[in-house]
Amino acid sequence: MDCCAQGSICFELIKSLPTAMIALIVAIISYRQWRVSKAKLKLDLFDRRYEIFMKTWKILSGVVSNGTRTENLGLGTPFNNFLPEAKFLFGKDVSNYLDEVSSKWAKLHGIEGMERASEYAAERTALLTYFHDQAEKGVKEVFGPYLNFDEWK
Repeated sequence: MDCCAQGSICFELIKSLPTAMIALIVAIISYRQWRVSKAKLKLDLFDRRYEIFMKTWKILSGVVSNGTRTENLGLGTPFNNFLPEAKFLFGKDVSNYLDEVSSKWAKLHGIEGMERASEYAAERTALLTYFHDQAEKGVKEVFGPYLNFDEWK
């Protein structure tokens, strides 16, 4: 007597096995596509964040080597072009940091434009030291958690 004869439970289970295998394969493919999409989103976010980090670092470094008067920006600061985008891509900590460096940039820009800038030499030196410290390590510390794949924010 055949235990998997037509009409038996065993026969019905074996008959539905290809459908179950296809469903399992589809589930595995869907899961992998979801993981790839999630990784792609992280990479795209990283690229946009890294661009803002590099712009910030270049501005900070440029201030140390060239001051703020190499380019006429009118009433704005070089940070104004990407501050709104940064507020969406980062947390409040980066937004506050960019507001702070923008404010200090404007203050230094004002001092560098004065006829009697020598009266503000100590403040100018303090601001240049601040920009040097930020370009060297401060900007990396602030942006680091957002650019680290191990501890993704």
